[in-house]
Amino acid sequence: MPREPLNDLIIFLNPFGKVVRETALQLREFVLDIFPDSNELIYDNYNALAIGYSMSDKQKEMFCHIDVYGKYVNIGFDRGVVDLDDPKLLLKGTGNRIRHLTMTDFEAFQTDYIKKLLKQAHKITLNTLQNKTQAVVGQSIVKSISARKKDQAKMKCKFD
Repeated sequence: MPREPLNDLIIFLNPFGKVVRETALQLREFVLDIFPDSNELIYDNYNALAIGYSMSDKQKEMFCHIDVYGKYVNIGFDRGVVDLDDPKLLLKGTGNRIRHLTMTDFEAFQTDYIKKLLKQAHKITLNTLQNKTQAVVGQSIVKSISARKKDQAKMKCKFD
């Protein structure tokens, strides 16, 4: 049974266009179907909505995240630079740690390939935890809400 999104999450998604909202929710359900006991950490930030998946209530223990922007959604891997095996070279980014895949709709999403990446990322993160006992299990937690938001009108997709 899928975990219902928090009302706050639905409210945070409201400024975004329909396709972006639906893509974010489908991607969320995809991650939670694979890892139903993971915790969902929600950050309503200035220019994006970030939803991280963690074995605890700590950001540093996230194995992946979903970033929702005005015209697309990213799925990111917090140890994607060195630790993940990405033979198709789908993951993008220039940072020191994180790599991501950009989605404009869920239909074009390569689910089998991304499922493998998610399982790798989860295992890598699990192996690095000091405390292997998961104290917080299957919770959705709003971690921060930005007082200021980027211009809401710019968040809407042109085709919505």
